[in-house]
Amino acid sequence: MDIADGTILMVGAIFALLITGLPLAFITGLVALAFTFGWFGTNALPLVTSRVYGFVTEYSLVAVPMFVLMASLLDRSGIAKDLFNAMRVFAGRLPGGVAVQTVVVAFFLAALSGIIGGEIVLLGILALPQMLRLGYDKHLSIGVVCAGGSLGTMMPPSIVLIIYGLIASVSIADLFTAAITPAVILMLS
Repeated sequence: MDIADGTILMVGAIFALLITGLPLAFITGLVALAFTFGWFGTNALPLVTSRVYGFVTEYSLVAVPMFVLMASLLDRSGIAKDLFNAMRVFAGRLPGGVAVQTVVVAFFLAALSGIIGGEIVLLGILALPQMLRLGYDKHLSIGVVCAGGSLGTMMPPSIVLIIYGLIASVSIADLFTAAITPAVILMLS
């Protein structure tokens, strides 16, 4: 079997297992292990175990649960809602001011939490109802929330940048420094 057939078979296996309702983490792990052992045989066992052990024992991964905790604290404490209300004062009279403020709040939330999922949920809870109440188009409102939430992957401290830095053996501090300018450009555009 060549690589093209293996890829099609792997994607098909992922979709077939998704239908069963298993969590995505278990599905991708199961498919990866099955195809690794199917492709390389039992000789792949040391490779898999050393790679998993090396990744799990990485000190920088301590930041991941801390960022999840930060997003949860922002939601539960009301700080995010206060930030959103403060930005409403500055952007309230601009045309599309609530949408502009949502992107600005998303920028600051990305700098605080570092996780995209929590940020989109938080913006969906805070900003989406307000934009719909003010008569914004439903599609525009959802698009603004999703676009603003995508800043969470770029704005340091970002979990995606931490994991990428670990996998690619690149300095995480250099990745954070390099990601600031594109994040600011994305927010302003």
